Amino acid sequence: MEYTTRKEWGAIDSGKRLYPFRIKPLGIIVHHTTGASKNPAERVKAHDRYHTKTLGWRSIGYNFLVGENGEIFEGRGWRQGAATRGWNWRSISIAYIGSGDQLTDEAKKGFIKAVAGVRKKYGQQLWVKCHRDFSATYCPANSLASWIKSGMDAPAVNPSTIDFRAVNQYILDIGRSLARKPLKRGSRGKYVQMAQKQLNSRIPVNLVVDGVYGRNTRKAVLRFQKQYPIVNDGVIGPVTWRYLWTA
Repeated sequence: MEYTTRKEWGAIDSGKRLYPFRIKPLGIIVHHTTGASKNPAERVKAHDRYHTKTLGWRSIGYNFLVGENGEIFEGRGWRQGAATRGWNWRSISIAYIGSGDQLTDEAKKGFIKAVAGVRKKYGQQLWVKCHRDFSATYCPANSLASWIKSGMDAPAVNPSTIDFRAVNQYILDIGRSLARKPLKRGSRGKYVQMAQKQLNSRIPVNLVVDGVYGRNTRKAVLRFQKQYPIVNDGVIGPVTWRYLWTA
């Protein structure tokens, strides 16, 4: 992914080492900062000064930051952060520069790009959760937290620009791949997210779209399968996948 590097925005050199990850990160944790982000680069510098000079940290605590204009900034980048106690050595933190109460479409696009970039490096199985899922905090604010928990839907686009034939083929190709490796309890990744969104739209459930095939997702699949002539096993193979999208 493209981002403004530490050198480009003027990160403080504390003289302290930033440590690489000892294990591959398990997921992405979303935060918000404080203060308006009309000039996101200046806000990043301000947070860097606070974390480094006031708190005495090695550097700004977040791995990456996203401004309301969608610009992505490198914080600690691909090294251990300092944003979520107990999880810094096994997660990537992405912060919205601002309160997170009002999200622009550009900011959403920036977040989607940042998450895609992290998953490209560490794998599609990485989950995306909120700081408030790990600590008694308001972070991130409700608007941002709700959007994250809904599965980070992209801003609406003009339907006339969508290649529906290509989209349909993409969905069919995923279904064929599930013959070799079906989605089941313990599965993770974007295909699970897609299934969770479809289940939410097809039956009255309210799954958290986190890409993790857990107990609640399996229950929802069983409930869906009972409505159609499908093997009722709680596993999403080619047949269940096809019914999710076409029935």
